[in-house]
Amino acid sequence: MADNDNILIQVKDLKIHFFTNEGTVRAVDGVTFDIRSGKTLCVVGESGCGKSVTARALLQIVHRPGKIVDGDIIMYRKKGQNQIEEIHISDMEPKGRAIRAVRGKEISMIFQEPMTSLSPMYTVGNQIMETIMLHTSVDKKQARERALEMLGFVGIPRPERIVDEYPFRLSGGMRQRAMIAMALSCNPSLLIADEPTTALDVTTQAQIIDLMQGLQKDYDMGILFITHDLGVVAEIADNVAVMYLGNVVEYSDIHTIFNDPQHPYTQSLLRSIPKVTATREKLEVIEGMVPSPFRRPSGCPFHPRCTKAMPVCSKIEPKTISLNENHQVHCLLFDDDVKNSMRGMAS
Repeated sequence: MADNDNILIQVKDLKIHFFTNEGTVRAVDGVTFDIRSGKTLCVVGESGCGKSVTARALLQIVHRPGKIVDGDIIMYRKKGQNQIEEIHISDMEPKGRAIRAVRGKEISMIFQEPMTSLSPMYTVGNQIMETIMLHTSVDKKQARERALEMLGFVGIPRPERIVDEYPFRLSGGMRQRAMIAMALSCNPSLLIADEPTTALDVTTQAQIIDLMQGLQKDYDMGILFITHDLGVVAEIADNVAVMYLGNVVEYSDIHTIFNDPQHPYTQSLLRSIPKVTATREKLEVIEGMVPSPFRRPSGCPFHPRCTKAMPVCSKIEPKTISLNENHQVHCLLFDDDVKNSMRGMAS
């Protein structure tokens, strides 16, 4: 958003709708962001805000009845010394050969729950080897050697034994490491991590995060990290996209988000972080809940819960306002046209 250097993925006004018998759900409603080489973009927000659906769209694995209805997802791939190839992922068929060449090779994903992402019918080694053989021209013996190398690389002890184990015989941390080994086996340009530490203990969480940061540094890999944990965001993020009900309501670098947040939702999220103090204090919460997608509020989606809501917020849907070259906010409080019209009505 600030410049075009080292952009891996560009998402422009992405809209994903789910067409159900009860009605149309606007799960993602105009999302825009960039992901760069060697940088981490963290996507935060409450459950049901469209974070995982957005991430899955980058691989064209949005579950039915979901469908990308508008917008563009562009992957930039280096082709030669000074050439950049544009690949429009949003135009690819979800089951086509073109997107299958991207999945696992150019873009890999660590899913939230490895127990449901790894097949219980095949060994860990077989599943990693399948990915390697699909995207590289190696035989079975070479693929097994690569699988052993990756299992050792992610810190699994005695990989020669674990490679022939089934996922259900491994602990949560070991399964997550095996998922990371699979995701990184073909040296992807972008790693998508969908809440990869949610089900892990604190010690294992720290180890997984350190591992991902080390791999990013070694391979200049971009990371899209989805999480609810703002402590993790503060530790690993370069840029942050705050989502609410299918929109990116605020986007900026990590220092701006934590030190100078502008959107009322971002401010509320930061105020709700527990603090260590000498006296007991009541934990601040965001009143209400994320609305049902079938009963989406008119105007600004956040206005029923917003402490700074104006009467106009229930009538006009906000547009994205650029506060500076790397800070955008989706809020009527910063819309000059709205403020001028309100002044005119007051006078």
